Parts: sequence; C-alpha cells; structure tokens
Amino acid sequence: MSAKYIKIFIGGVIQGVGFRPFIYRLAREMDLNGWVKNLGGRVEILVNRDKSEDFIQRIMDEAPNSSQIYDIETQIYDGNEVLKDFKILESQREKLGLQPLTKDRAICDVCLLEMEDKTNRHYGYAFTNCTDCGPRYSILKTLPYDRKNTSMSSFKMCSECQNEYKNPEDRRFHAQTNSCLKCAIDLKFYHQGELKGINEQAIEKCAIALKEGKIIALKGIGGFTLICNAMNDESIQRLRKKKHRPKKPFALMVRDIQMALKLVYLSNQEIEALTSSVAPIVLARKKNFMDTEKIAPNIETLGIVLPYSGLHHLLFQQIDFPIVFTSANISGEPIIKNFDELLKKLDGIFDGVLDYEREIVHFIDDSVVRLIAGEMRPIRLGRGLAPLDLNIDINSINVCVGMGAEQKSSLTYAYMDEYIVSPYIGDLDNPDTEKRYEEIFDFFGQIYSLKPDILARDLHNNHHSSIISAKKSTQIQCKEIKIQHHQAHFCAIFAEAILQGMDIKKENKVLGIIWDGSGLGDDGNIWGGEIFLGNLCSIERIGHFKPFGLIGGEEAIKKIYKIGYGLALECGANKIIESYEKIIPKKESMLLKMMFEKNINTIKTTSVGRLFDAVASICGLVQNNHYDGQTGMILEKLSKGSLTQECYDFKITQGTILYEKMILQLQEDILTKDFEKIAKKFINTLAKIVLDFALSYPGYCVVFSGGVFQNKALCEKILELFKPHNIRFYMHKLLPPNDTCISFGQAVYAQYHFRDKK
Repeated sequence: MSAKYIKIFIGGVIQGVGFRPFIYRLAREMDLNGWVKNLGGRVEILVNRDKSEDFIQRIMDEAPNSSQIYDIETQIYDGNEVLKDFKILESQREKLGLQPLTKDRAICDVCLLEMEDKTNRHYGYAFTNCTDCGPRYSILKTLPYDRKNTSMSSFKMCSECQNEYKNPEDRRFHAQTNSCLKCAIDLKFYHQGELKGINEQAIEKCAIALKEGKIIALKGIGGFTLICNAMNDESIQRLRKKKHRPKKPFALMVRDIQMALKLVYLSNQEIEALTSSVAPIVLARKKNFMDTEKIAPNIETLGIVLPYSGLHHLLFQQIDFPIVFTSANISGEPIIKNFDELLKKLDGIFDGVLDYEREIVHFIDDSVVRLIAGEMRPIRLGRGLAPLDLNIDINSINVCVGMGAEQKSSLTYAYMDEYIVSPYIGDLDNPDTEKRYEEIFDFFGQIYSLKPDILARDLHNNHHSSIISAKKSTQIQCKEIKIQHHQAHFCAIFAEAILQGMDIKKENKVLGIIWDGSGLGDDGNIWGGEIFLGNLCSIERIGHFKPFGLIGGEEAIKKIYKIGYGLALECGANKIIESYEKIIPKKESMLLKMMFEKNINTIKTTSVGRLFDAVASICGLVQNNHYDGQTGMILEKLSKGSLTQECYDFKITQGTILYEKMILQLQEDILTKDFEKIAKKFINTLAKIVLDFALSYPGYCVVFSGGVFQNKALCEKILELFKPHNIRFYMHKLLPPNDTCISFGQAVYAQYHFRDKK
C-alpha cells in the first residue's frame, strides 16, 4: 500500500514571520491532517500525500509577505499511524547547516491602529507587536525562534495574550514578542539620574525634556540613540561638542512623510524605502526649509528615518518637530545596548534616559540606503536588512568564515550554498568593537553548531581582523587563508551580480572597477584605484592609478593637506605648492618636502579615495578629514551646481592611469574660484576613465565595488556615459560597496577555491 503521508521541508526566512500559523490555517482550510514544527532553522511539515502538490503550490503563492522561501524538499513518510487533525508541534533544535535569521521589522499598520484605539488593551502600549512586525534578531539567543530562546523569556504573558498566542485564528498566534498593558514591559524615564516617570508618564516626561532643549538617550530596537530637538540650534551644538562630532552629519527622525517632505526631496522609490518594514535611514537631497547646515554641514544630503517602533510613535504624538537621531556611542565604538554601559561611557553627554526592561541581546545599527543610479542601494547593513542571507551555487563542503576588513567590518558564515552576512560591526581599532566582533563570531558558530574549516582574512597581518583570525584558527584548529582586499571586493560584486540575474556565469570574465580608500596590495603598497579582469577562478590586475605619496603615512588620511601637497610636488604644480607653503608653517612644509624627496615615512598609494581628499584640499575646501567620506560628499554637492560636460586630461599607458595633466589643469582652474566646475570636471574625469577601460575591453560586463561608489554623482555620470554604448554593468544592490562587503567576498573566494577539499 502506498504511503499516505509526505514530509515537506522548507528553508528560507520562515521563522518569526507567522509561517507556522499560516501553514496551520492553510492545512485546516484544505482539510489536511498532520503537523508543522520548527526543525533547527527550517520548517518541517507532515501532511496527506494525495493533496500535497496543491498544498505546496498554495504555500508558494500565499506565504506571509515577510517570509522568503528558498527551497522546498519532500520525502515520502512510511509511518502507519492515522492522523485525524492538524497540529503545531514543539520546535526542535537540529544541525541543518546555515539557515536565515529573521530580521527586526518596523511596527505594522494594524498594531499602530490598536495602539490608537482607546477600547483596545494595546492602547498607548509602546511594545505592541505581532507576527508581522517587531524585534527579532536583536532579541534572539538561539534557534529555533521561540519565546523561550529570546529576551522575552522572562516576561510572563497575561491570560488574554496567552489566549491570542494559542489561538490559530488570531494574528498573534505564536507571536513570540506578544505582550500588552496587562503584562507590560515597563518604560522608565530618568532625568539627571533620578527616576521621573514610568510607562505613559515616562513618554510625557521625555517629550517635555525634548521641548526644553534637553539631550535624551533613548533605547531603541538595537541600541541606544541620542536625540534632541532638531529645531533647537543650542541643543545641536551642545550634542556636537559633547559627542566630539564637529562636522559629521546627523540623521533626523520625523513624524511622517509630510514632515519629511518639508526637509528633503523624495522620489517614490525613497518614500517606498522609508515606509517599508525595513524602515532604514534614507539619504535624500536637502531642501531649505530649516537651517539643515547645522545637521549636515556642507553636503547635499540629509538622513531621514520614520518612527519604526511603537515607542517612537508614542513620542511623536507629543512633539511636532523633527529630532536629531544618532547612535549613542563613543566615536568609533559600537552602539551601546544597555543602561549600565550607557552611564559608564556617556554620562555627562545626555540629560535624560528613556529606558525599558527588555534586554537587547545583539546590538544593531539602523540601516542606511540611498537612491543611486536609479536603484535604492545600501550604505550600511543594519536593522531590517541584516543578518543578510545570500545563496550562491558553489556547493562547498567547507564551513568558511569571511573575517572582513579593518573598517566597516562584518563577518560572513558560509556553508554549501548559504552565506549569512552579519550586520555592520564598525571599525576594529578599539577594544570594544573588537570584543563585539568576537561575540558575533562566537554567536554564529554557536547558533548553527558549525565548526569552521576555513577562516578567510585580509592580506594585512596587522589588521585586528587578521590578528583575531590567526588566534581563532589556532584555537579551532582550522585552515587560514589570505585574500587581497580589492580581490575580495571583486569577488563580492561578481557573486552579487550573479545572484541578481546578470547574464554572467562563474566562468565568465568581467571588468571590475574597484575604487576605495585603502587596502594592502600584492606589491606592499596601498591600493585603492584598481581595475581587474577576471572571475572567481582568476583575477588579473590590468590597470591602476599611478602611485602617489602619502607623506607622513597613515596620518595623512586625517591631515589631508599632506596628500594635496604631496600630489602637487609629484606633478610639479608650482602654483599649488606655493599656496600650500602660505598656509603650512615653514618648518612643517620643509619637513614634508624633505620626506617626499627622500621617500621617508611616505606610503605609496593608488587610492581614488585619497585623490578625492587631495582635490578637496587643493581647492581649499577642507584640510582635515573629520569623518570617512567627507571630501567625496563635499565634492559631490559642489558638482551638482555645474552643468559642464568637460573633463580633465589624463593618459592611460599600459594600464597605468596618469593624472599629472589633470592636476596641472586643475591648478589653472583654481584661479577662477569656480569650485563647482572643478568638482564636476574631476568627477567627469573619473567617469571618463571608467568608460575608456570599458571601451578597451568590449563585450565584458563591468562591475563596481569600493567605497568610492557610494558617490551618487560619479555613479550617475558613469550610467550616463555607458548608455549610448550599451555597456552592461552592475553596482551593489544587496551589500554596501564599502568594506562591509569584504567578508562576503572573502567567503566566496575561499568556498570556490577550496570547494572540493577540507
């Protein structure tokens, strides 16, 4: 007799999204018998075999919006029992490889309506959530995603919440974050160390403090943020001074799209991103509604985010102005996630604290996206987008960890076809970020019960990620391999292009334009203006900018007048040299010139990021970098003020890009003081260099990676130049182009090259 039942295994984003309740209701509707349960990171279903094809088709057609099905497998079940109904069974933990982790999502419209309904028991309750919304990754301790495995485990549900949780017909059926005013997570507001209000009163006191110009530390989904009235110049300046952040832009949280439209121009794509369940910070073009120069000095964009938690919405019911919204951390360190750490590190920066009792297990920053060359592209991989799960057909038998870069670090776990990219971690040059980095490394290993076979890390031995990799490889007793920084960028964009359906295969070669700030090259110099031709099998460096000197070494990255002065010396730009010698103290300029001439403490670089620094410095726009990417953003803003199609002269000789003529022509343009035209010509020149390489290698798809391609003006000029020639190209849409993508590229490289052996 043929088997009556069949087992169905489903992989993908299917935990924490109401997937089991959906399966339960669908099975009942179709009069199926059996059960559904979480099994490790997957869902396992047992149902009647005779109706299974229709059942699977409806699962694929009707699955919850927040879910993503990656694979469905079936297996004949030979059991003899007779099943008479359909149940949800207890979850089981089992090693099943890498499975996607559910992401934190913005509060949904249905929950918001309940919060506004005076007759509903969720009225005014800050932590109203359901199976479609709320915290997930940030509260997760282990798989499967059940309440007992989250930081909700210590909160007992009231009888009404318990009834919802157990009722298959309720939208909070198995909602792990379920709670209400009767079993509430308490909110507390402290002012100058004293408790001033609980729950509803806490929000009222917080709103009053904001109106009075106070700086508040507010506990969000993934950590604390510092907020203040964005219309209060004194509060903003006080926050800048206390946070030691004189120039770096702040983001703003606004009540709704109408308030946002007073501050920035928004396209339909940008509005869609803002109102999505990811609810990222969107970098949009500023309007002149208020003096946003104090918020984002000398740049054209303003970071805008909408309220994404019930707490944010309740706060905006009591204030009618935008608020500065910036991570609560010491510069360069991770966002702070608990009250004690906040008091220890930032005491004296804020006036009040709005805290709540539920633990944040994993810190996670807000995601940042921007509309560039017609697509919304990630700049920071955070809440709502990460952990990012990607699937590429390499099918390696190894468990590999991409250890990432020194700056904007991330980690990528890879096994078989699955790749899980961690959220943005930060810069690893301080102990706290290093500690968080190791915690994430250990968490992914623990949650998936996988021991790494390979650690893939950067060529630079002194990077903290490399040092940690060496230590871990000894502890775990696994293989460690090194991958050059820009080749990792290349692998990341190559693999992503395949994932996004570009007409290339793993054996096809592409032209890779990899431009960023820095990365140790194969020749021991600092690269950052590279052109590659290759695929996952082999990568050939076919072009680069002529190396120039960073006088004083890495210090020049902050004191960028040293880069501009060195480039002027390199090109014999005497008028620029003279202008520098008027502003640089004589002793220092003589020392810098001697260091340049004798090549003492001078690093050679091909970096396009450093070229941006040099041009901004030569023009006198800025002489000291206050934050990463500052000069690119300043030149981008200026370039928008000019309509010129001109570019500077350059020469490409045997793949080396010679820029001397550009600097000498720029020297003459400086006399006109038309800095908008200079910025536009410089960006046009970079785009023309890309075009010339693309035309020299006809038929190849062109892919772009590296932090330079966060520059909207450059990317859109490249798009403009490519269109008449029908050149195929791909820019990042899933991963940021900056160093956050490095760990993914390292993992892809390692998995491909060691796919058949341990």
